[in-house]
Amino acid sequence: MAVLALVMAVPGQSPPRWSPGASISVWIDRANAPAGASDLVERAVTTWASAIGTSVGFRPAKARDGASVRVRFSSSRGLYGETRPRIDPATGAIVSADVVIATDTGGDDPVTQHIVLYLTALHELGHALGLRHTDNFADIMYAFRRPDDGERFFAAYRRRLRTADEIGSSAASGLSANDRAAVRELYGQ
Repeated sequence: MAVLALVMAVPGQSPPRWSPGASISVWIDRANAPAGASDLVERAVTTWASAIGTSVGFRPAKARDGASVRVRFSSSRGLYGETRPRIDPATGAIVSADVVIATDTGGDDPVTQHIVLYLTALHELGHALGLRHTDNFADIMYAFRRPDDGERFFAAYRRRLRTADEIGSSAASGLSANDRAAVRELYGQ
């Protein structure tokens, strides 16, 4: 399975990102969320907020309309997730993003399901922030290319956990040093 996002590079232009000081409101479609998924998305938002610092802020949105980032859950169609950022053509800044996270990945094991949901949310929210895929397997922004990449990636994360409660914690954020450096470079930290 592949992870797909639509953040395109334009030669000679800076990568798309949110405007400095942006307050990014995040709405999660809780009606269609699997058990525990909303909390895992909130953990992923907190993880990115911690990595970015104060250059942009995050806040929960009470309604879909007007939310900067809209997260919903759906069947996979062969993908773990997908992100569609909207770019203001005049400024080149990201102004909103729609994120879809697959609900039918991770098999029958609840811990694996939570790992897949959390790491997919983290990856897709990275795209919503303007980050692109990498070729480094340790990065959350790694682009799955081999048929077994998903299984290997999620298993590698699981081996770092002592308990399931650590999913998305500061002890098991899922971000590599490269991920942190990339988001700080993009947002000037």
